[in-house]
Amino acid sequence: MKLMKRFFFLFLLFPAFNSYGQNFIPYDQNLTVFLDIPLGPFCQGGKFTFVTKVTDTVIDPLSYIYNYKWFFNNVEIPDSTRKYLVVRNITASDTGFYKCVVSDSTRSATSNSIDLQMRGELHVDTLYRYNALGCPTDSNGQMKILVSGGHLPYTYVWSGGSFHQLDTLGVGFPKGTYTITVTDSDTTHCVTREFTIDVLKLHKITFHMTPPDTVYLSNPEITVTIPDTAVKHLENWNWDFDDKTPKIPNVNPCQHNYAKAFEYHVQLNFTDNVGGQLCDSTIIDTMTVKTIHLFVPNVITPGTGDDNGSLNIREINPSDGKPRGSNLDLSEIFLSNQLIIFNRQGMKVYDKTNYASGEWNGGNLSAGVYYYILRCHGENGDDVYRGAITIIRN
Repeated sequence: MKLMKRFFFLFLLFPAFNSYGQNFIPYDQNLTVFLDIPLGPFCQGGKFTFVTKVTDTVIDPLSYIYNYKWFFNNVEIPDSTRKYLVVRNITASDTGFYKCVVSDSTRSATSNSIDLQMRGELHVDTLYRYNALGCPTDSNGQMKILVSGGHLPYTYVWSGGSFHQLDTLGVGFPKGTYTITVTDSDTTHCVTREFTIDVLKLHKITFHMTPPDTVYLSNPEITVTIPDTAVKHLENWNWDFDDKTPKIPNVNPCQHNYAKAFEYHVQLNFTDNVGGQLCDSTIIDTMTVKTIHLFVPNVITPGTGDDNGSLNIREINPSDGKPRGSNLDLSEIFLSNQLIIFNRQGMKVYDKTNYASGEWNGGNLSAGVYYYILRCHGENGDDVYRGAITIIRN
């Protein structure tokens, strides 16, 4: 009877040891991994990507994180911890069997084994650019290749179906990285090579905007400037201010006034002279043109040392009517302004043309209520603000 009890007790413990006594349960039937069979054999110098397809009847594999380990001829490949494995520039040493082991904390599954094979190798005698470097916007790259070995005639495939393929000569390549694959007549030998189409390196051309990013309809002039270090490389240029006004050619610096609030894309179109070769190019910056409504505080507290110690003017947020942002430089927003302050008897106690935000702190005036008129002169008329200001002194 005691023997039966011990056996029953061990029977109850067995699942626990089976689940927690190991890092994972091998070959869990709820987890499977599959690798697509490649369409090889592959060409020397080519590339192939193995991708795992995980099926999990317990967990959604699209939202779950697994651990991946890849093996080549049953030897783990170092640092191969992603769901895919890329074999680049294939050589004879890369041929063999590949598989992937996918696991989590309790389960593991091994994929099918894929035999990566390579055809016989054609020898690349030469591969070089056939013409001079072109402008970055051109599609004039030309490449020449000559191979030997295998059985004539050869078939040439230049990557990119839109490019012209003239057997040993590929033309019409823009800047980028491509491949050429050459196969012999009975497809038993082939080779793939990667090549890069470089272009002329243009001069570093920039332009500066003043103000740098925002201008107001009340003072809508911007100035764009090309540095002297850049101008000497340009054959010609024009400014496009993106407001349907005519382009302005060969003016530096150049001023422009906007008539409507909007976000504009200011363009500098230019021709760069690179060692005698002319390359057309465009650079773009953004200018925001907007309207503004001022917030003039109704209380100042001179001597406190905080932001309310003087008459600082800010912008009103149109969405909630509250002040936002930092104190404004009125000279950037308006062509000119005038601030006049009166006491309760109507006597003028302060008068300043082109008032700067924070400039008035009440002076020697006693605590009490005063009245102001702030007249702001803009490109399209005047904005006038009136109200009361209370001076509070401790």
